[in-house]
Amino acid sequence: MTSMTSKTVAIFGATGAQGGPVVKEALSKGHTVRAVARDAAKIGAAHPDAIAVAADLSDEDAVAEALNGVDAAFLHFPMPSGPDDSQNWAAAFFAAAHRVNLPLLVYVTGGPSGDRFPSSAIVDGTTQGMKAVLASGIPSIVLQSAVYLENLQPEIFLPDLRSKGKLDYPPILQSLKMQWTSHLDQATLAVAAMGRPDLAGQSFEIGTPHALTGADLAELMQNYWVGRDVVFDPMTPEAFGTRVGDALGSPGTAFALGDLRGGRGISDRSLRWIA
Repeated sequence: MTSMTSKTVAIFGATGAQGGPVVKEALSKGHTVRAVARDAAKIGAAHPDAIAVAADLSDEDAVAEALNGVDAAFLHFPMPSGPDDSQNWAAAFFAAAHRVNLPLLVYVTGGPSGDRFPSSAIVDGTTQGMKAVLASGIPSIVLQSAVYLENLQPEIFLPDLRSKGKLDYPPILQSLKMQWTSHLDQATLAVAAMGRPDLAGQSFEIGTPHALTGADLAELMQNYWVGRDVVFDPMTPEAFGTRVGDALGSPGTAFALGDLRGGRGISDRSLRWIA
């Protein structure tokens, strides 16, 4: 993807893990950025060079105001707290986008999506979201991410990494290889995509050029990050889901993560293409 000339862009979720790097990347390219989130003060603290726009995704009027007059927008829906959140956010956003004739939307799935992945709660949700975006009538480009390198940072994912040199995530077979991506690389692609209206209507899977086994990842981590010997000893998907769900106090999260990483989620069938 080629870079675009200086434009005005709206980036939703500007204070989040997905949107924050997109704001920084867009600013570094000289674009005028409307950084959109619910808390204007938090936006200003995180991105003093951006235009802080306070808007809730469920507020159609506020979203329309944030989008009015921009050349492109970036969107990633946050984690819903209720069963109707995602549907309400999508309805408000696309109604607002149609009101102001949004020229281009770049949407990130935030997780594995598409028919190549076996059905699971998370895959079904991200796939539904992707299809809704492409069918919205708004010129859209979808970036399909799968697994983020940032998942290796939270203590609840890897409590024994630094103390014991034990890498037990991701919960996949020893022989399987996976592609990864990062929020920073995703941001580079997202900003480039905002300058490519000719790609509207398409989706693109994104990831590292090379797929890694868990042992490959452990070797890289011990050499370049952790500073000690690291051994890959994966958990079962169910144990991983329980670990994270218990830490967050969310049985639903435990089920969803176990379901995704288990036999119905990221499996040999879905990963064989990158092995």
